[in-house]
Amino acid sequence: MIFRSEPEHANRQAGEWLARLHADDRTAADDAAFRAWLGADPSHRDAFERASTIWDALPGLSGSSFAPAAAPVEAGGVSRRMVLAGGGALVLAGSLTLGWREAQAGVYRTEVGEQRRLVLEDGSRVMLDTDTRIRFRTRRDVRTLALGLGRVDVDIAADPRPFVIDLGVRRATAQAGRLDLRREGDMVALTAIQGSARVDAAGAPVALSPGSRIAIAAGRADRVDHPELDDLIAWQSGRLAFRDETLAQATAEMNRYSTHALVIADPRAAAMRLSGVYRVGDPEAFARSLALLLPVRVSSDGQTIRIESTDP
Repeated sequence: MIFRSEPEHANRQAGEWLARLHADDRTAADDAAFRAWLGADPSHRDAFERASTIWDALPGLSGSSFAPAAAPVEAGGVSRRMVLAGGGALVLAGSLTLGWREAQAGVYRTEVGEQRRLVLEDGSRVMLDTDTRIRFRTRRDVRTLALGLGRVDVDIAADPRPFVIDLGVRRATAQAGRLDLRREGDMVALTAIQGSARVDAAGAPVALSPGSRIAIAAGRADRVDHPELDDLIAWQSGRLAFRDETLAQATAEMNRYSTHALVIADPRAAAMRLSGVYRVGDPEAFARSLALLLPVRVSSDGQTIRIESTDP
């Protein structure tokens, strides 16, 4: 994440630092960089104090709402909160299976908030994202992986047999390499992270080279682009990367990882745009960040988190 040093960005930087310091992979380098940022400009201390007050305002959000509020800075210019920021860890709502586990041919799935790593019987390695289902079969002349729903990263083992991917509306073929696959209903996307793949089409097959992605949807023309790969695979480390996405798009992605749903209350809030990298599985922390970075008010009834615009 890039933190700009201009004073007018101090409030946004403070919100980004709070998210970074509360991450479960916080490092000593992060702490050192934070202290350097804090000492770079007096306005940074004030901005971080205000941001911390909002973050801590109502930890559970239950039945309450919060919006930006001022907070005093303790004597010496740096409060105890600044020194201890990051005491909590943000984790997946379900579980992340660490390490690789052997898998026999069959059907595998994850629940909401769960991720799993598996080694298939041909030696291919797959990582299943939240709420994902795959089926894997091998025969003498072919290997077939079917993606029923969700998202999966596939590192295809070298093998004389072709590796066929059944995406429902289309099929793709690869020999080796690494692919990112995603399916939501009849909308699918396939990205070649490493290696290449050939995707069936009505006319000539579409050849994907490393770094290219094809998006397929019923009734629409195929679209091939070249996404930012680091953003694309961020989900594998429990993060989502947004680049000028609408708040409606961002909350829809965050909701895939939790049963505590984020709800956009009005069109003005839905159309607001957001950039940044966020931990998944903790919608309350994400909501706190929104209240820091955008003109929104956040409240909760214990089941859903409501986000509404504060603009008149």
